[in-house]
Amino acid sequence: MLTTDLSLHLALVTGATGGIGKATCLALAALGCSIAVHYNSAADDAAELVQQLEAMGVKKAEIEGPNLSERLATADGGGLKFDAVLELVGNSTLLDSMKMVRRGGRLCLAGFLGGLAPIAEFNPLLQMASGVHFSFFGSFVFGTPEWPLSDVPLQEIVQHIERGDWKASPSHIFAFEDIQKAHRLMEANEANGKVVVRVD
Repeated sequence: MLTTDLSLHLALVTGATGGIGKATCLALAALGCSIAVHYNSAADDAAELVQQLEAMGVKKAEIEGPNLSERLATADGGGLKFDAVLELVGNSTLLDSMKMVRRGGRLCLAGFLGGLAPIAEFNPLLQMASGVHFSFFGSFVFGTPEWPLSDVPLQEIVQHIERGDWKASPSHIFAFEDIQKAHRLMEANEANGKVVVRVD
């Protein structure tokens, strides 16, 4: 079931214009959650990306960059606090994301869109708020004995797509003879979703 034991009202997704980010936004919207996202403005079609995210139920989209926690300040000057943060950009924004999780909230590091450079200095005692739950998840564990594929609610996901609750169309479809174009698109980081190569 796509449910959670955490009371989710406000969530943040960093790197939200990728395939995992978009799928997360759809799932959060289905749970009735208000979503803020952090997206990469390097793409020429940034305005179009924001429209896509808003169509998925995103309430606020913020351009990727340093010190997002300061830019998402509340009207009283305090920092905006989230029930949950899905960190897909990775180490480069992790410490800032930690500042935005409320007491009892959760932060999950599950991507590295910003690269794999290590965090120069990470001291949990000084840089994490008390009561914040921090975890890591890598999709490469699926299919191992501890993470059987049966844990993934695939049938429920398919039903959401069939009903039209979620838009799951690939961002680009290529014929097999155009596979080089597909690779160039991905290498330029311009896919903005999943790419399908059709094999006839």
